[in-house]
Amino acid sequence: MKKFKVFSGVILLSSLLLTMTACSGGGDAEKTEKKENVAQSSKVEMSVENGSYIIPDGKKVDDETGFLALDIKVKNKSKDKLDVSSNDFSLYDEEGKKVSSEHVYDSNDNFKTMSSESLSEDKSFTEPLVFEVKKDAKYELHYKPMYYSEDEKDDGIELELNTKKYSDDTKAVQALVGQYITSVFYGSDEVKEEDKKAAGKLELANDLETERKTFKEESINNLKDDFSRYDPSTAELEKVITQLQQTNAEKGKVTYSFKEFFPETAVIYVRPEMVFLDDVDTKSITDKFVEENKGKYTDYTSVRRDAEKYLLQELPGKINEAPINTDDNMNGEGYQVKLEKKDDKWEINSANESRNYYFKSLKAAFRGGLND
Repeated sequence: MKKFKVFSGVILLSSLLLTMTACSGGGDAEKTEKKENVAQSSKVEMSVENGSYIIPDGKKVDDETGFLALDIKVKNKSKDKLDVSSNDFSLYDEEGKKVSSEHVYDSNDNFKTMSSESLSEDKSFTEPLVFEVKKDAKYELHYKPMYYSEDEKDDGIELELNTKKYSDDTKAVQALVGQYITSVFYGSDEVKEEDKKAAGKLELANDLETERKTFKEESINNLKDDFSRYDPSTAELEKVITQLQQTNAEKGKVTYSFKEFFPETAVIYVRPEMVFLDDVDTKSITDKFVEENKGKYTDYTSVRRDAEKYLLQELPGKINEAPINTDDNMNGEGYQVKLEKKDDKWEINSANESRNYYFKSLKAAFRGGLND
């Protein structure tokens, strides 16, 4: 992370002294249709209880294809024990091509695909299977258990599926992250219309007002730490931070991509291109101060103090002229932001804790490189 310094280069202030030489300055699609119907034989009943699109870790998706997680319920109607395995299920497209299920799990080990179960009479279980499918197509889900004798065999059962009917909340959750950035990091209530529309009925669980206030206070304190001789007021520091937020809202660029997305958890890469204070032309400010104050000082302490004060006063006017940039230490895809679904709302993990270091670096990027 770039570190802003009040005097990033060697600033020659000695010309201001008379008697001494200065040193250099420091969405809402239907999820099922009557449970996508129910298929049964004399021995087993199968239904799709729910379904939604996910993104397994390391996989890429687009608007045409995705990974559909189907919550499949199987009930044993026979008097004998029924052994059920993920290998008993097959998905076929309209051309009869078989689609194999994917072995998927999330980084928190909360989402697991179906493995195997043994069911006694009238018992059932529901577990997910994941298939890579076209998002607007019809498929057939086949279930044919493996039996150990000819007497046990039956013809199996099948269900028709329309993948268009299942929800894909990835864009909605991405829009929620955009809303968080606008509110907390930019300090603005003007959420983009496209983010409002994309988020639909989904909401953030975070207390945005509190987090916005905390972020700004932290930014002000971090900026204050960079002034060693001049003691700036909160109002002076806030003016700089507010200008930085406004400039980044206008000039900055943020791109998103999912590392993984599941029904209850998600990890999204956020890649900000922002104005970093280290890239602001502070040299021109100090050069102007030197030019205007040659020969006016007799001690270095006063020179440095007044130079820092002058820099702070002029800094807001230079921020908008600075280019946007990325943090040199950032991963190419961006910083990982973790989300978890709680009471039907999505919460961004913004906790100030050591293991949440990606989010800490993200905050520093949005405050111009100012570290905690």
